[in-house]
Amino acid sequence: MDTRFRRILLAFLLPVLGAPGCAKKEGEKPRRSRIAFSIEREGLKADLWVMDADGSNAVQVGLHDAQNETPAWSPDGQDLIFASERDYVRCLYLWDGTLKRLTSGPFIERSPSWSPDGVKIAYMSNRDGNWEIYVADADGGYPRRLTDDPAVDRDPAWSPDGKWIAFVSSRPGAEDLHLMAPDGTEVKRLTKDRAWDGKPAWSPDGRRIAWSSMREGKPAIFVMEVATGDVRRLTPPGADCDSPAWSPDGKRIAYLSNPDGCNEIYIMGADGRDARRLTRLGGTIQSLSWSANLPPFP
Repeated sequence: MDTRFRRILLAFLLPVLGAPGCAKKEGEKPRRSRIAFSIEREGLKADLWVMDADGSNAVQVGLHDAQNETPAWSPDGQDLIFASERDYVRCLYLWDGTLKRLTSGPFIERSPSWSPDGVKIAYMSNRDGNWEIYVADADGGYPRRLTDDPAVDRDPAWSPDGKWIAFVSSRPGAEDLHLMAPDGTEVKRLTKDRAWDGKPAWSPDGRRIAWSSMREGKPAIFVMEVATGDVRRLTPPGADCDSPAWSPDGKRIAYLSNPDGCNEIYIMGADGRDARRLTRLGGTIQSLSWSANLPPFP
């Protein structure tokens, strides 16, 4: 374990998340949710940051001379899984008060997504020579491949009811959104466009999926009603937007955009209105995750 990384996480996240066993103060209001993200700056590798959902209190939490990326909060907002390249291997790590390595091997594993009960994680891996979707216990145990196709399968996203995993696959000849059951069966194609589709994110009520698409040229954020297949673009044409993440109440969506040449975090209503910029960090933000509302602590 990297001791410097652990000290920084303890100093910042423990006051935010609370220590195990902390008692709830009577009448205390829940804490606000947090946004975790990875950012790459000139001359430096990508590292993890955490900030309040209004863009304030942005703090670097993962100092390490390695790529740290694709963070994913646990369903209760307490733990964080992310991909990190250490010892020349990119694996998954868990922060739950201590730093734990979940996966290992001479391959790349990234883009984790928690099951809604926090018991399992889905992620993408090339451990068998091709990008496939895997599922494992939340501690990294008992990994099992869900997809088995010569195409690239990536970006898993578990539905809030636990019945589906959305993912991106190039098996139709283009990268489209698909659904499958958590055991890898019942694969369904959701989008049918020759342009790139990626980064699916479920709304908290499970009725909608937001994602990034280049079907109108530059990347934009679209949303689909899963039951009907109705699709609507949320961000302006030509705005170059990517990586949507829903707020815990489903009323807002955070996303990445780069009007100044570097990806920064923006936020908008779930209907695409009232967009505003949250960060001005001067780097390229690569991925983000919005936590559940955190419980109170002493």
